[in-house]
Formats: sequence, structure tokens, C-alpha cells
Amino acid sequence: MNYIVLFYTNSSAIKFTKFLKNSEYVGELIPLPRKLTSSCGMGVKFHFTGDLCEIISDEIEKIYAVQGNLYELVYRAEE
Repeated sequence: MNYIVLFYTNSSAIKFTKFLKNSEYVGELIPLPRKLTSSCGMGVKFHFTGDLCEIISDEIEKIYAVQGNLYELVYRAEE
């Protein structure tokens, strides 16, 4: 499944990209689509087949599952 992760800060997005690389997952920094909002405007798009609980940290604001042009919210940080 493909996902887009939204963060509170740009540095969190960069840090998450490095985490993915060290975990042997492929991810890329992207400007967020207009349909999605974020405090920093940058996100990470990646493919992941495991349990999302394994990758969730305090720096993640939201996670969307991506299917074509559709985005489904699958995680939102507690406020």
C-alpha cells in the first residue's frame, strides 16, 4: 500500500525519510497535494506493507493511504 505522511515540521519529514532509508524502505519527500493540509507543506510518500504502528512517532501529524487520486485518512495524531 502507498501512503503519504504529514508532519508538523519540515525537519520531521526529513528525519522520517532517513528513518525509512535506514529501515530499507523507499520513501521520498514531496510537496503535499492541495487536497491535504499540513503545518509544514512537505510530506513523505512511501510504500509499506507492514503494520503502521511500527513507524508512528510523535512527529507524525497524519497518514493517508493513497489509491490513485484518492486519499483515505488512516491515522491522525491525538490532539
